[in-house]
Amino acid sequence: MRASIIAIVFVVFIMSRSNSRGPLRSYRARTLHSATAGQLRPRDRRIPGPQPQIAPERPVTPFRLWTPWRPEWPPGLRGGYFSRNGKLTPSIGGHWSSQPEGGKVAGMRKLPLVFRFAALGALTFALLGQAESESTELAYREHAVAADHPLASEAGAEVLAAGGNAADAAAATMLALGVVSPASSGLGGGGFALYYRASDQSTHFIDFREEAPSAATAEMFARREGDTDDQAANRSRAGGLAVGVPGEPAGVMALIDQFGSGEVTRSQIVAPALRHAQEGYEASPIFERFTRWIGAEMRRDPVFSTWFPEGSDVIPPGHRIRNPAHARSLQQLAARGAEPFYRGAIAREIVRRVREEGGVMTMADLAAYEVRMREPVSGTYFGHRWVSSPPPSAGGVTMLSSLALLERWLPAPHRQADSAFFRHALAESWKGPYTDRHHYLGDTDHVDVPIAALLEGERADARAARFHPMLAQRAEHYDLPLAGRETRPAQPGGDHGTSHFCVVDAEGNIASVTTTVNLPFGARFTAAGIVMNDEMDDFAREVGEPNAFGLVGGAPNLPGPGRRPLSSMSPTIVFDPSGQPILCVGAAGGSRIITAAQQAALFGVLFGDSPGAALARRRVHHQGIPRTLRYEEGMDEATLRGLRARGHDLESVDHSAVVQMIRIVRGEDGRVQILAASDPRKGGRPAGR
Repeated sequence: MRASIIAIVFVVFIMSRSNSRGPLRSYRARTLHSATAGQLRPRDRRIPGPQPQIAPERPVTPFRLWTPWRPEWPPGLRGGYFSRNGKLTPSIGGHWSSQPEGGKVAGMRKLPLVFRFAALGALTFALLGQAESESTELAYREHAVAADHPLASEAGAEVLAAGGNAADAAAATMLALGVVSPASSGLGGGGFALYYRASDQSTHFIDFREEAPSAATAEMFARREGDTDDQAANRSRAGGLAVGVPGEPAGVMALIDQFGSGEVTRSQIVAPALRHAQEGYEASPIFERFTRWIGAEMRRDPVFSTWFPEGSDVIPPGHRIRNPAHARSLQQLAARGAEPFYRGAIAREIVRRVREEGGVMTMADLAAYEVRMREPVSGTYFGHRWVSSPPPSAGGVTMLSSLALLERWLPAPHRQADSAFFRHALAESWKGPYTDRHHYLGDTDHVDVPIAALLEGERADARAARFHPMLAQRAEHYDLPLAGRETRPAQPGGDHGTSHFCVVDAEGNIASVTTTVNLPFGARFTAAGIVMNDEMDDFAREVGEPNAFGLVGGAPNLPGPGRRPLSSMSPTIVFDPSGQPILCVGAAGGSRIITAAQQAALFGVLFGDSPGAALARRRVHHQGIPRTLRYEEGMDEATLRGLRARGHDLESVDHSAVVQMIRIVRGEDGRVQILAASDPRKGGRPAGR
């Protein structure tokens, strides 16, 4: 008690010395965050029952403080809400929790910006921008959008306010991201959308992933005689051969035509993106990070070249960027839908530029492209139904397989989010499913993927029996080959230049959408003002060839005519025991997408974290090969000691993937509160009403 009083007094003293935007000014009694690794947060002091309206535009500000004590609260009390008889109820009491984080008081300064380069040439895994000192969680009553760029969130919210639904807003958000975050996504790329339709309580999966042109062959990226390592790798990462047939224009129209409200026009949906393309927007810090790496190469493109200050190969933060050519393409989309991108003038320009850059795409390839409506994968774990993405995404199968193991390994007394045991169990739970991913997953239109066999309960039982609570095992220890199937590993997708966003509307419809151009700025050239993807790099270049993550390629994911490469993108929706959707979650960040999205969702489901609290926790990542367990800087030293004692080979990373998350809280009075958070690792911000 005495330590608690001292800590509180010290916090008040520190906050009183901060500037006008510090924690003291932004704090309010309705804080919904829970105690979080590396953070000290005031808990919600309300009693259960009807709650007053929340002012939606005032953020909750977290702050961090080191103290020598660290109480362990029961798992059900760690979040702003806990489960009582299957209902989410506000927690009671004002508890505090903290743990060391290098003695830093965050929330009064900006977190460091970091950029890391992956192996094998100039690959990057940049995560990804500047975290705001304030929490990016906001609370709404009607609708919300959580994207990794504030202007994209506002674009979706604008369409919702005009009478559109979650599908309309998702289309607007996606188009805006293509303008203001062109390193990550755009009309020249593709992605996946998981859509929950409240009217009939159905969930739909829209696959608008890029696909290989008809001239693609299994050997097209194989090493040629005299190739250097860089030449062999870069053929699938930059230039015309790297470009897959774009799927996003068709994906946008599928959302509008099949799930849209009919209350807003295409012009209204396109309007925010068009405005930013015509009038310009300020470059985020990510532009500087990426252009320091590839700016000189980008300047060779006639559109990219107009974005740079004169005489510079670097785009600084705040520099104003306009894209009139992209604006003209958006006007075509508003007037004629996706048709110009697959059969019209824009299609001809795409083919011209791709072939000019050495590619093999044809008008027939574009005309043949179709969106695929697929059955989502789902399973019930920890009393909640998890619905996620099927192949060609590896995300859903990998995540569900991991959850099946964790459910067996984590009885309620052992569910402590910041304990070494919990992090150890997470790491071990991913090794077997990532091995399965490498062996068996690919495009189900071209490869027989044994989804049901991989998710069988007996398989999970057999794998769970190999777990040791005090010993880190090799990935091979959890490998359970399926009878009669080849087990050569298939290279996983990268999805480095990727964005995820979530939308919830007033009717309860939900869109969980992940889009990508693959590596930052895709193939590093544009057509009709649009960044072209380099999605062909997500195929295996050849059997046995390692990718940027040190994983080797195999036959199930080799390129071929019309094939769609394996991906890590994992848009997910979680339902409570009564069947009501409560979480929308997904991530960007290469092979770490799956583990990051899963951890954020688990923090909400198991520990009651609000989205802001879940995203603030330090995360870990293991993908089987290499054997390293990666953890985010700032993780509790006691946890790290416990992991080392179990034999984990640890590696610190500055940031993990970038997660966006929305939680839907239903009060006992029937009122709904929507808690939306954009990951501070990239500096996004939600919007809504």
